[in-house]
Amino acid sequence: MFELNLEKKWIDAVYTRSSVRRYKGAPDKAQLDSLGVLCRKLSWQGIKVRMFKGPGLKSQIKGTDVYAVIIAKRGTPMEVEGFMGEALVLEATSMGLGTCWLGAGFYPDIINRNVDLQTDEAVHCVIAIGKADLPPFNPKRKDLVKLCGMDEAQLGALGVWQKDAVLAARVAPSAVNLQPWKIVADKTSVSILEAATIYKKYAPLDRGICMLHAAVGALKAGRTVTWKKVDGGYAMRA
Repeated sequence: MFELNLEKKWIDAVYTRSSVRRYKGAPDKAQLDSLGVLCRKLSWQGIKVRMFKGPGLKSQIKGTDVYAVIIAKRGTPMEVEGFMGEALVLEATSMGLGTCWLGAGFYPDIINRNVDLQTDEAVHCVIAIGKADLPPFNPKRKDLVKLCGMDEAQLGALGVWQKDAVLAARVAPSAVNLQPWKIVADKTSVSILEAATIYKKYAPLDRGICMLHAAVGALKAGRTVTWKKVDGGYAMRA
């Protein structure tokens, strides 16, 4: 699970992406075609990713009518939704586009009708995509000690790939920027684990987003990772 060919161009996108609600237009045809190719590659392991242009987004999103829908088959861990969906976000970012994860900023009836939702499927989030109308905004993140119990010097005493993975995970987006995860790093692995949060509904999806960032961070150090389910979350080795 969480098997995906990561792209080197996502390394910079991890640090340049930001949530955008105002756009000056939809992606052009070439960009849509390219994103559509990636959607097909992401559609496995219990999820489907589909792109749409038209009604479906609520008024908080202005200037674009393009969005991606993450459709999950019953029993699929929500972390997979976040992992694959964030891959689409980083791809769009690398193309110069803006994005925004939406857990409530869409009309479920329209979305479900568009995707022909089956009884064993669910849609928890969509991703708005377009040409950003505002400069990037990166909200403040928790410091390293709060996230993983280490300062940067202690983290640097581990391996290069562990440090890069943690730093990339730290800037992952999450609902209300709560960062509902705990990061544990040692000489052999980096784990993304559950943490207390008031927004429990989206916390597993947020952890999946964080996992994708951690994997891309390891890629920066030239490592390919594998994930394993552990108590309270997932651990990766590289």
